[in-house]
Amino acid sequence: MKRVSLTQHLVEEQRQHNSIPAELRLLIEVVARACKTISHSVGKGALGDILGSAHTENIQGEVQKKLDVISNEILLEANEWGGHLAAMASEEMESIHPIPNRYPMGEYMLLFDPLDGSPNTDVNVSIGTIFSVLKAPDGMGA
Repeated sequence: MKRVSLTQHLVEEQRQHNSIPAELRLLIEVVARACKTISHSVGKGALGDILGSAHTENIQGEVQKKLDVISNEILLEANEWGGHLAAMASEEMESIHPIPNRYPMGEYMLLFDPLDGSPNTDVNVSIGTIFSVLKAPDGMGA
């Protein structure tokens, strides 16, 4: 089976089915790059001083790990400037993160758990980023 990159897959889907708007493709690619950055941070482990508690709680009352906070910031910073989002929401934040006024606003919302399974980082068990892309409600987006 031929290896296909995410970008190549998205472009081919667009060519064959004309079903992926350019803004959505950009959003998916930006999220993928942010996930690679998160993976790089996770790979640093104890040497990068990124393990352990951040001494804060998320909206479920769970103690946040340093990697939760770092991963959340990576996703926010990577996605807020591109013009494809109306807002973002994260398991690590109490409220919706609006796109700053200095950036163009798009028609999608990005919802995510920046590092699902983060308590497992201390014991080297699987972790990952979970995300969902939704159309913003009428009047919220571009």
